Amino acid sequence: MDLKKAELRPEEQVTLKLRGLYERYGYKKYKMSKFEEYSLYSENKDFLEGNKIITFTDLDGRLMALKPDVTLSIIKNSNISEDTAEKAYYLENVYRESKDSRNFKEINQMGLELIGALDDYGITEVLSLAADTLAAVSPDYILEFSHMDYVVALLGNLDISEQIKFKFLRLIRTRNVDGIRKTAEAENLTAEQQEALCAVPSLYGDVRQTVEKARKYAVNETMNAALDQMLVIYDGLREAGAAEKIQADLSIVNDIDYYNGIIFNGYVKELAGRVLAGGQYDRALKHMGKKGKAIGFALYLNDINSLAKKASQYDVDAVVLYDEGTPIPEVTGAVKRLQENGMSVFAAKKEPLDLRCRNVYQLINGKLSEKEVR
Repeated sequence: MDLKKAELRPEEQVTLKLRGLYERYGYKKYKMSKFEEYSLYSENKDFLEGNKIITFTDLDGRLMALKPDVTLSIIKNSNISEDTAEKAYYLENVYRESKDSRNFKEINQMGLELIGALDDYGITEVLSLAADTLAAVSPDYILEFSHMDYVVALLGNLDISEQIKFKFLRLIRTRNVDGIRKTAEAENLTAEQQEALCAVPSLYGDVRQTVEKARKYAVNETMNAALDQMLVIYDGLREAGAAEKIQADLSIVNDIDYYNGIIFNGYVKELAGRVLAGGQYDRALKHMGKKGKAIGFALYLNDINSLAKKASQYDVDAVVLYDEGTPIPEVTGAVKRLQENGMSVFAAKKEPLDLRCRNVYQLINGKLSEKEVR
């Protein structure tokens, strides 16, 4: 009988591999409780994805929340300054409103944060780890990064209201060139200003080529400095061997009250949406009374789990079938022998319906004989 070694499920392989990777760079595991005081989230709602939070009153009368985010808890409990840094990684479930329905869903995330003293090397390290994280999921990945200051400084150079700035940010984020043009015309912007705004959604692709194109529309030192930093980070990524599948995309923008600097999204070929998102959030630290800078990212393991299910051909390695009169010790012994060879086992008197299995065994007189898989 050929007992084949069963492997860990793909999502388990990913998290185990990433824990070792992060710890080699000095990141320590952060563990939080399921609940935090609601005030932590209510005071920082703009930092969260969605504004609905599950709350309840604790026995001592405090209003508590089922955690919708991990980063805010890490910031709250950090003890950093502009001269010291903390590195943390986590594997946590968060609870958020589903984008596809009006229900809440549990989201499994793995991510890391570098907060406190942050320089260009630290940013490069985090992007390099983001690339390695995607590679652990699939060899066919793309990591796109941007610089918030480029678009924010472009908008800051225009004589428009804050409301219109936020509108432009939404239009740029969705690559709505027609909407950008119509809004710019309604605001009586110059032809050059309209051209620059409409060009932003097309500023993506090869990093050096994209930066070169973006220079044409840089109207102040802040925009040029943002592009310079992107090249510095990219050169560092090349030296780390992580630049091959990294591209620029200056249309990536987040909430300007919390995010700044380098931001990025990660994708794998097998899934439609992004599976990783991150960036700098210095303003979030300041908003919470902390000094220093910060950058981090999260990998959405729910999506990885669905990818693993698609990739997996089997639900279980072996089904063991036994008769009504088979002694229980014979069944447990047979199951144990298979499991000791690394196999996942489903023991039953009849073959379970709709269960994909690699092998089916019949247990007769304490011995296993392999049957043909249906």
